[in-house]
Amino acid sequence: MVNYWIFIVKDHVHMGRIIPASEVLSNRVKNKFWSLSARALNLRRLEKGDKVIFYVTEAERKGFMGMGVLAGPAHPITEEQRFHVIREPSNAFQYPVDFEEAEMWDEAISPLEIRDRLSFLRSLRNPMRAFRGSIKRISEEDYNEIVKAYEEKRRAGT
Repeated sequence: MVNYWIFIVKDHVHMGRIIPASEVLSNRVKNKFWSLSARALNLRRLEKGDKVIFYVTEAERKGFMGMGVLAGPAHPITEEQRFHVIREPSNAFQYPVDFEEAEMWDEAISPLEIRDRLSFLRSLRNPMRAFRGSIKRISEEDYNEIVKAYEEKRRAGT
């Protein structure tokens, strides 16, 4: 059975410099893995074939910004993967998941734009609270609505 997830990435810090979450996401998509803490909620539930929406949270923008398909469950980090990890907080993470497919979108889709279409946001007073932590399980319907919103935005931009 396929599970559906949101993977959340926030700004990182390296030598006093803020690395925007979108830059961290770009690195993760390029290297086709996502590093996670051993304490990440749902870490052990991630499986091959699961579908993921990427969510960035930066000072300037917050939103859905890509998607991927997991190649397998989380596993101990390899030395090669450790080499590609972008600093704090990711360098403390010990368990990556690999992607069969991963893509980053050109533009973020704000959850506020599609709030009424997403069951996990409709009833929340402050929908941005839903994006705390690193992994959030969502329904297949919510996953499809986010992908549909991206496709609509992409078509409108061409």
